[in-house]
Amino acid sequence: MGKFSFVFRGKFMTLFLVFLMSLCGLYGQNNSERRPVDDMIFKVIVYGPSDEIFIWWGHAALIVENIRWHYSRVFDWGIFSYPGESFLWDFLHNRISYKCTVDAMDLEMYIDEDRDITLYTLDLEAEQKELILAYAENNVLPENCYYNYHEFRDNCSTRIRDIVDMGTRGQLKETFANTPARYTLRQHIRRFTWFRPFEDWVLDFLMGQDLDEGVTVWDEMFLPIEVGRNITDFKYADASGAERRLVSSVEILNVSKKRQPILNLPLRRWPGDLMLGMITALILAGINALRQRRPLAGRILWAAAQVCLGLALGAVGCVLTFGLFFLGYDYIRQNINILFINPLLLAAAPLGILVMVNRKGRFNPAVCLRVIWICVFVMALLTLGIKALPPFFQQNQPVHAFILPIAGLLSCIKEDGRYGFIK
Repeated sequence: MGKFSFVFRGKFMTLFLVFLMSLCGLYGQNNSERRPVDDMIFKVIVYGPSDEIFIWWGHAALIVENIRWHYSRVFDWGIFSYPGESFLWDFLHNRISYKCTVDAMDLEMYIDEDRDITLYTLDLEAEQKELILAYAENNVLPENCYYNYHEFRDNCSTRIRDIVDMGTRGQLKETFANTPARYTLRQHIRRFTWFRPFEDWVLDFLMGQDLDEGVTVWDEMFLPIEVGRNITDFKYADASGAERRLVSSVEILNVSKKRQPILNLPLRRWPGDLMLGMITALILAGINALRQRRPLAGRILWAAAQVCLGLALGAVGCVLTFGLFFLGYDYIRQNINILFINPLLLAAAPLGILVMVNRKGRFNPAVCLRVIWICVFVMALLTLGIKALPPFFQQNQPVHAFILPIAGLLSCIKEDGRYGFIK
């Protein structure tokens, strides 16, 4: 009995060892077939707007998460090169450098800034993961990390869009490069600035006709939230021809508690600007009426209003002129606003001062002021009319709505305060 037991146990141990060796062999074989990217999950993270102007439109990055070793790397193409010795020169020539960096995941900073954070997990093939990873790792090399930033064609969001396109073997671009976008680039920009009336008006004033041309869904993915919106339900064909969803899951990590929401539809601003222009015109009309009853106080207030208008409108006209002739920003060009709001309006400031002190020389400053506003009014009407022609179309209704009531009133007020037309 003891001998049999010993023989049985020996045979059992032998079989057990053979079984273990078989398992080890199979495990080793499986390990040899596995790729490093099989342990990696690729995700797109989209952050909402922040306080700084260059993050008003949000941010996006690529996350590569290693589920075997439990760590994540974030590839970020939105690192701004802060001012150095050549910053001003680079800014003037539209050569502001951004860089790609890689770092560990740190969400606390973005949560502390009260920003929306959404995570999109990508369902990609191993070959495409390897391609994306090689591209990202090559981009963080010192000799490759810097690139010339462009607000609409090359930014943190378009880089992520292009990476996702790699993951779909070019099917993302093939689908969306010929699909008309919902809005123009100008309308997309103003979805984020609607609650900042002054900045919204100035940005709208500075943006030229190029931003009013028809664009595609591919183009509108210069915005991080548009990347997230368009990839969420996107489907593509893998190498075997099977259809698969690009995004396997969407996770909202943080929701802003205090920030204004991003509009789904562009806000129609020109009625409000028209109202503001009319209120300003009514105030000017009231000041002009005061000139008849109290000449001294009325003249001083009238002149002060002219100085303020000249400085304010002349200043934005100077910014636009500087951008048109000295900066390399293509989205400022072809801007018809320059025809009626330009640096010449600065002349209203010294002329207003001369009216205030009631000084007349070889020319009458009050008459000169009226001539300036007549020119502004006529050119504003002219540009309003030529916008009906496709080559001159520009979505600058808020600018026209604000300036026309003011310039119209001032062009009708004579030197003595009476109303009349040009003779």
